[in-house]
Amino acid sequence: MEQQVNSFLKKLFNLREGAEEKQTIIENIKDDADFSSARFWTLVFAIGLASIGLNINSIPVIIGAMLISPLMGPIVSIGLALSINDWGLMRRSFRNLLTLVIISIVISSIYFAISPISNAQSELLARTQPTIFDVLIAIFGGIAGFIGVSRVKQSNVIPGVAIATALMPPLCTVGYGLGTLQPKFIFGALYLFLINSIFICLSALLVAKYLNLPKKEYPDENKKKQVRNIITAIIFIITIPAIYLAVTFVDQNNFNQNSIKFIETVFENKGYVIVYKNISYNTEPKFIELAFLSDRFTEDQINGFEDRLLDFGLNGIELRIRQDGFSLTEEEWQEVLKEVRSDDEKLLAMEAKLESERQSFQSPARLLDEARSINNKVTNIAIGDVSYGNLEEEGLDKEALVALVYATSTIPLNLEEGEVVTSWLTARLSTDNLIVNFYPPLDIGNANEVGR
Repeated sequence: MEQQVNSFLKKLFNLREGAEEKQTIIENIKDDADFSSARFWTLVFAIGLASIGLNINSIPVIIGAMLISPLMGPIVSIGLALSINDWGLMRRSFRNLLTLVIISIVISSIYFAISPISNAQSELLARTQPTIFDVLIAIFGGIAGFIGVSRVKQSNVIPGVAIATALMPPLCTVGYGLGTLQPKFIFGALYLFLINSIFICLSALLVAKYLNLPKKEYPDENKKKQVRNIITAIIFIITIPAIYLAVTFVDQNNFNQNSIKFIETVFENKGYVIVYKNISYNTEPKFIELAFLSDRFTEDQINGFEDRLLDFGLNGIELRIRQDGFSLTEEEWQEVLKEVRSDDEKLLAMEAKLESERQSFQSPARLLDEARSINNKVTNIAIGDVSYGNLEEEGLDKEALVALVYATSTIPLNLEEGEVVTSWLTARLSTDNLIVNFYPPLDIGNANEVGR
């Protein structure tokens, strides 16, 4: 039994079993990295599909573009070249990758510059903020991809890796940024593409080392040493930023998770409706910026919120609260609307809050305070709906709003004062179907109804 288990484990972890001949693996990878007319036109059509998919927010179209994209070949080939000390393959693969990247960006830029749809969809926005998960996807995808190309029996590994690592969409997002002159898309998406490329390359390098593929031989010992030193330097140059990026992404992920917990616990769970939030890691200082639908906070309340940051491990983080939600820019409001449309719970909460605000805005107590600032003779106001049973009388609507305005019993409002109050109420309540009655009657004899 023990022998069977050992045999099973040995077979399980032995990636060399079932692999192609070593020289065949190298030749296959070299072939995938070469630039040809067929790969050029495949790239052009992949760019077109990806650009259209991103433009109309169609995930199936984007997946189709990823499946036919030839970008993976040169990246895996660079990892192989680093493993076997093949300086010529390294240069050729890098040149081909750079050519493919430039073509992708140029064509997608032209497409987005002439496209009638210029607003950024969610699939475009998703390619501008890399996370630690993108690093992990690139690592796992790169390892799986190299294992796939090294097998005698081809499988569906490569198409799956092409979809998972998503090399084409970030480049088309760079094109969107150039075509629409939006730098944040350019740098964010290019950053994501570089991360994917670096970690796929490193993963391919590790698997190639494990498979013990034969290194390229140089007849001149000095040339061999020079190439080995250059390759080692390149590996070092690639690896150090990769480690830094991985550590940074872990820290960023923790910051984002803690920030979300802070917002949920301190604000959302207590009924505050947040219409805008911006969690910024890549600034100095890092900050959390929030805008609310209607809530306004005192300085003491804000200080209390800031003290709670420590409970969530957010030391040194700045909390920015916009007291007036309507001071958001048009772009920020577009982000708010997009988020709300995709969150039914938040939409219902905002609708309930808006209705509450509308009722509060038209409450008699609030109207009375405002009316007193207009005329201090006003002592009370009552507001209500009125429905008529007989609509045959000319000039009557089925429903109307009636306002009862009370003044001091000794000094009633005169006609001019009554007209001022009536005009103000009509505008304030946003209705043309308003009946206003004054008690005591206006100082104009027996007339007590001013307007309708």
